[in-house]
Amino acid sequence: MTTKDALHQLVDELPEDQAELARQWLEDLRHAADDGGPPLDSDTLASLDRGLADISAGRVKALDEYERERGL
Repeated sequence: MTTKDALHQLVDELPEDQAELARQWLEDLRHAADDGGPPLDSDTLASLDRGLADISAGRVKALDEYERERGL
């Protein structure tokens, strides 16, 4: 399975209420990875992989819930 295939599978498995957040993250990542920008290092890529795994496993909270729990 290619990396893009794996990403497609993760996206397909997302609950609908998390899909928009994932879209925004991927769009931000795409814009950050411009041709003139620095390459992403292995620590950053590993962090992204962990985040995607958390999303896939449902280990996420809505932003409003996170803010409410922290009194923000």
